[in-house]
Amino acid sequence: MPRETIPRRVVGLRIVRRLPPSGPGFLSLFRAVLRNEYESGESSAAYRYEMVERRGIDSVAIMPFFRGASPVRVLVKAGFRPALFLRGSRPAPGEPARKRSWTVEAVAGSLEPGETSVAQIRRRAARELREETGYRVRPEDFRPLGAGFFPSHGQCTEKIHLFAVCLDHRAASLPKGDGSINEAETWSLLLGARDLIARCRTGEIEDPKLEIGVVRLLEHLRRRGRGGLA
Repeated sequence: MPRETIPRRVVGLRIVRRLPPSGPGFLSLFRAVLRNEYESGESSAAYRYEMVERRGIDSVAIMPFFRGASPVRVLVKAGFRPALFLRGSRPAPGEPARKRSWTVEAVAGSLEPGETSVAQIRRRAARELREETGYRVRPEDFRPLGAGFFPSHGQCTEKIHLFAVCLDHRAASLPKGDGSINEAETWSLLLGARDLIARCRTGEIEDPKLEIGVVRLLEHLRRRGRGGLA
């Protein structure tokens, strides 16, 4: 079941040591000098380019909701993201500076190398849902919510694939996590779908996967009927 209480709030972050940009990890940094080549045989001037790539390239985001609920309720997670905390006092235009000690986001996870088919992505979605929320759902019960999208195509090759799944309270168990410190300290929240969209648009929730995913989920449910996904 979702936990409504915050286990621990992060108030500081100490850098033990900095690691070099190259080396083993989930992300790799590509830096090069490029030229665009055109159909005419001409080439552009040389220019510098940088991009980040995930080990499995893409990721999956999940919109878990409860069957028959009115209003539709969506299960999301909350936890600590060091990148947002390290942004620190650098505010976005029109908002005050603030330390983000936790953030609300979609249940999601990186694909592993070779996971490219819909069946493989469904299996990854089932594993991520179980690890992050404790819910056990068959891979075949996950339904795609339209085409995937690039969240930051100017600097990253990652494409996010959206899936939805109906949940049954009887399928709940304790989440096992992936063994990482920050995932072990996440918790689940159950929010009304329209309330969630409103919070995204006011900036209270800052995860575009959620806004896009929940909007698509509601559209899909309207087409198929409120009982579930076809």
